[in-house]
Amino acid sequence: MIKTITAKRVLTKKQAAKLKTKFLTNKHYNQLITEDCDAYDNYGNLLFRFRKNAIPYDILKSGVDAFKGSIEITESRGAASGSSHKRIRKDGSVSNITVGNKVESGNVGFMDSGAMIKYCRKTAFARSYFDKFTAGIPFVEFIDKKYAELCPEHYAKQKAIADGTNRNYVIGDTSFTTVTVNKNFRTACHQDAGDFSEGFGNLIVYREGHYDGGFFVMPEYAIAVDLHNTDLLFADVHKWHANTEFTNCSDDWLRISFVMYYRENMIKC
Repeated sequence: MIKTITAKRVLTKKQAAKLKTKFLTNKHYNQLITEDCDAYDNYGNLLFRFRKNAIPYDILKSGVDAFKGSIEITESRGAASGSSHKRIRKDGSVSNITVGNKVESGNVGFMDSGAMIKYCRKTAFARSYFDKFTAGIPFVEFIDKKYAELCPEHYAKQKAIADGTNRNYVIGDTSFTTVTVNKNFRTACHQDAGDFSEGFGNLIVYREGHYDGGFFVMPEYAIAVDLHNTDLLFADVHKWHANTEFTNCSDDWLRISFVMYYRENMIKC
């Protein structure tokens, strides 16, 4: 049976905004979700849908094996990394480019024109390891089907814009252009940006070894979700969110997370 809850706001928007780039702890939630659950705010707006064992293990593992090679050390994750600052050049001068702390993260699929590269393109991983990229498409397509099933209103809007986008910049027959892949990355408090604003976010986690924590937290509502292998979370990632600390980690612990989305400017490609 699916649990349905109404999550009461405990922080104002201004209070929550002050948490930007801060690392959240167990003090930032009073309810931990570990079972199938739909959560709404007081106005009836969907905050998240969480489903245990929604992804067959072989499909999850195929995605891990296909996409884990995209992970690299990067400064491109901004506020989610715990910092958002101007890059300092080797000569000590300040660049106009905004960067974050170094984390292990990568992108799979396609990117739109940006400050550094002025054209739409495959990600470096998709260009260099096209066979791996294509091997992971069934994983993306499975999540897309669950998106249509669990969040049909948001999905319909996102699929419509994806269908109107040059198919050379959409992953398979899905509503997604891009997958972000993170390794052992404790995200600081942030709101997603650059994705389709009328869509709904997602989070998939692959775990090896042992660790505690790493909960997905929405501090405005003092609620957290504990994700394990084969679980699936759809969430309003335009609300403030983060992960708690990883603790009691075994020597072989590993957490790879996937976020699939449509980059809002891909329609211009």
